[in-house]
Amino acid sequence: MMVCLFWTIFFVVRLFRGKDEPRIVGTISLFYIATTILYTDHWLYFSDCPSFIGEWSYLIVNLCVYPLYYAYLRALTRTKIDYEVLLLLLPAVLVTILFPFNVPIHLAARICFAAQVIWVLIRGYRLIRNTQQRMDNTYSDDRSRLLRPAHLLLLFFAITAAVSMILNFFGREFFNDSILVCIPAVLMSVLLFSLGYVAAHTVLPQETITQEETTEDRATTEETDALMYKISTTLREQQLFTNPHLTIQDLATAVGPNRTYVSNCINRCTGYSFSQYVARYRVEHAQQLLRDPKYTSDHDAIADAIALSGFSSDQTFYRVFKDLTGLTPLQYRQQNQQK
Repeated sequence: MMVCLFWTIFFVVRLFRGKDEPRIVGTISLFYIATTILYTDHWLYFSDCPSFIGEWSYLIVNLCVYPLYYAYLRALTRTKIDYEVLLLLLPAVLVTILFPFNVPIHLAARICFAAQVIWVLIRGYRLIRNTQQRMDNTYSDDRSRLLRPAHLLLLFFAITAAVSMILNFFGREFFNDSILVCIPAVLMSVLLFSLGYVAAHTVLPQETITQEETTEDRATTEETDALMYKISTTLREQQLFTNPHLTIQDLATAVGPNRTYVSNCINRCTGYSFSQYVARYRVEHAQQLLRDPKYTSDHDAIADAIALSGFSSDQTFYRVFKDLTGLTPLQYRQQNQQK
């Protein structure tokens, strides 16, 4: 309860400071408000202070926690919060209505809880994966790496969800009047703190993630091939890839059609995302510089290869170069240096 209260205060303060996107901070705040209420109910229960209101509150909030976390993931990835979240919250609404009439709903609530967890795990993974693909098809500077904390979030969520499902299966009664209650107390405290810590350090600038666009693509094979030729020619002749901040919109402006059409063309013809496709031009250009005999120093050759090929950072250059060539830049230069 204290861990959740700490993160509730932390995120609410950030919300009122107004420096973060309200939708993102607001949804994670709601998640921790819900968990604070949930574990307050647990505290009262294990302190021998159970009540009608506490049991009612426990069932309702227990069915709200994971839908609210999923709403946070959708906000984080700039995905519209639609009927899906409302559908996940429906069991909580039904419990709110039926519980006062002494309807036996505890077993149904546990089944709904397990279904929510599975749904959010699967959909959350797809949400992050699709967002990463969208970023790779929009930016050339490997900006999707900013989503790596979101993958860590989902990992902690998966562990937390698995533990929650197991504990929910046994029910609170199993741990009552037993030292065994320390096990879920410590385990869930660590997991919930870890979730809050990663969420607090996951920052994605507004311009980082573009909204998903859908356009009907009726281009013929000949039109697609012609556009692909124009894309490759323009990239090579104008050396657009040397711009570290090159976007699909920049390329679309240079070749004519809209950015979604250009992105689809690259995906269809090469099997690569926009960022992967541009990376190949950058590595090819870097290879030319590394082979250039004008460089008498390995350090100078590698430094210019990084600076003049369009890579946004040294780390990205080394990683991408090794992935595409199987060699480090120094190994490549030593094996291919022109005499």
